Amino acid sequence: MSGAYFAQTVPGDDPRALAQLLSSQIAFGGEQVNHFAVSSPAAMGLVSPDNLKQGVMPRYLHQQQLWGVHEGELYASDFLDIWRQAHPDIQDDLSVFAEMYRGGSLRISLPHLNGAFFFLLWDPETQTLVAANDRFGMYPMYWAQRGERFCLASRVLCSVLSGASTGEWNTAAVANFLTIDDFLGEATLVRDVEAFPQATLLIKHTDKLQWERYWRYDYTPRKAGTRLDALGHDVGEKFVHAVKRQCARKNAVGITLSGGLDSRCILAATAKLGIPVNTYTWGNSRCFDRLFAKDAAAHFGSNHHDVEYDYDGFAKCTADGARVAEGLVNVFDFHMLAHLSVMAGKSSVILNGFAGDLVLGGSFLRPAWLKAPSSEELARLLYAWRNTLLPESALSSAMPAESIPSSDGLAAAQFVTFLDNPDKISTPDLTDRFFLENRERRMIAMGTVLTRCAVESAASFFDYDLIDLTTAVPAELRYEHGVYRAMMETVLPDTLKIRWQRTLLPAGAPPWMVIGAKGFLKGCRILEKRIGWPRIASRQSPVDLDRRLRNTLRPWMERICRDPHPASESVLRHDFCERVWQEQLAGNSRARLLGVIAAIREFGVTLDRARAKTPSSNVAPTEVQIS
Repeated sequence: MSGAYFAQTVPGDDPRALAQLLSSQIAFGGEQVNHFAVSSPAAMGLVSPDNLKQGVMPRYLHQQQLWGVHEGELYASDFLDIWRQAHPDIQDDLSVFAEMYRGGSLRISLPHLNGAFFFLLWDPETQTLVAANDRFGMYPMYWAQRGERFCLASRVLCSVLSGASTGEWNTAAVANFLTIDDFLGEATLVRDVEAFPQATLLIKHTDKLQWERYWRYDYTPRKAGTRLDALGHDVGEKFVHAVKRQCARKNAVGITLSGGLDSRCILAATAKLGIPVNTYTWGNSRCFDRLFAKDAAAHFGSNHHDVEYDYDGFAKCTADGARVAEGLVNVFDFHMLAHLSVMAGKSSVILNGFAGDLVLGGSFLRPAWLKAPSSEELARLLYAWRNTLLPESALSSAMPAESIPSSDGLAAAQFVTFLDNPDKISTPDLTDRFFLENRERRMIAMGTVLTRCAVESAASFFDYDLIDLTTAVPAELRYEHGVYRAMMETVLPDTLKIRWQRTLLPAGAPPWMVIGAKGFLKGCRILEKRIGWPRIASRQSPVDLDRRLRNTLRPWMERICRDPHPASESVLRHDFCERVWQEQLAGNSRARLLGVIAAIREFGVTLDRARAKTPSSNVAPTEVQIS
């Protein structure tokens, strides 16, 4: 596993004992890097398998007279190349950040430093902490401050272990999880512990925190008037270059390959670049994901690993998943964790297609939303779409009365706040930005964190140059895969020859055929729900959670719903959990709601341990000192 931390102590604390606690919370054992340093009143550390060969950290940088910790990597870019030419003595990524800070150029440089990273720098002389992440927050961090205690770490519960948080439940987050299967903004399940915002620079001096957002998605339609085929070509070239950047310095590249478009485009880009890859697919034996992924792998010549979905392995890994994800995603989004053994040892980095369809294909745009007369009406429509679990009026059946937050803390009200549109950007652009900065950011971050339990992860559609171009494309050209299809036609044409699990047709099929195929599949779905035939639409999903919860996964979920969970029962009623479970056994589809229940209850166990200052493992870190 990988993760970093920085904690500021108070007189009487033992910073070395605290470092032991925090390292043990992050480590699983066997990580190549598990080190800490003490620079009173601060302790900092890093746990990492070091797949990116960044070396032991924390590191004292003598030239800049700073302690530093860094996760991730900087990608090659014109900006960084020019900077390195002016600073030939600066070699590694951590030293780049440190030199920019000492030279006074860090703030203006951050928007241009292409990569996926988080770093922190500590100046022992001025007692100043400097921390920042990449534009998209690909290495999630969490922070809390209580009095003089401060903690910034890769795990929510490090703040509880350090005393920077008392570990009280965030009841608004619990309520939103139960209604929209998600959180908004920087919330976590622990009150007073928040996510480090994306594209943000933090400077902390004494007890004062100065936060600065240095970048945001800019949906100015600068490419209006450009021909669609020309835009598609430019986007394709940027995408291929993004894949090339993410494969640099890697000796064994892998791709999680589905039957959809995003991952096959990554595979096509690696084939175009001549980069050999392993591809990995898992699912039920007859699912279309596995069938079409196999076709794509054969077409582009990857070394393909096609495996049956490991439901037993999934049930066994959920405790580890709860420790890593800390209740920030539904447990039924832990699919990656259950299949890491397939990838471990074969690949050092996994390229994933997370949110490619949102970035390029307008997948979250609906005609009704685009006609919304105001941001308030748009908020109402989007909330109605995302309110897939409990209505807010039913929260009293799930949560004890005293724990239900006021209405302004619930998701319906928060959607209005987050969709406030002072910039007056267009409705489709506002919609895409809202999902990219909220649900998709969290899902991408958690997906990469779970992958990093065994291998490094890179999200190929989240490259600075690619995003700068796609956000300049007018929404009407992104809508319904307009520019996405143009990219495939002009740069990656072979991707269109392979069938697509959404329509079961080749991805290049004409629109009239696609409309017919979607209508046919909708009819199949209705028939299958009513009479159990024909079993076609159900094969579009790689997993069958509803059925498996009634057999293979039943003992595991029964334990979660029926066993006492004292730590979570202050926010989640035991009788509610049992009732939802009985509804599932009776034939109703409650899998996603059960996944939320499992996430809260499993997290409650680890939260209770953190309150008692008991970490999740007992792996001793090694102290680093100034040499």
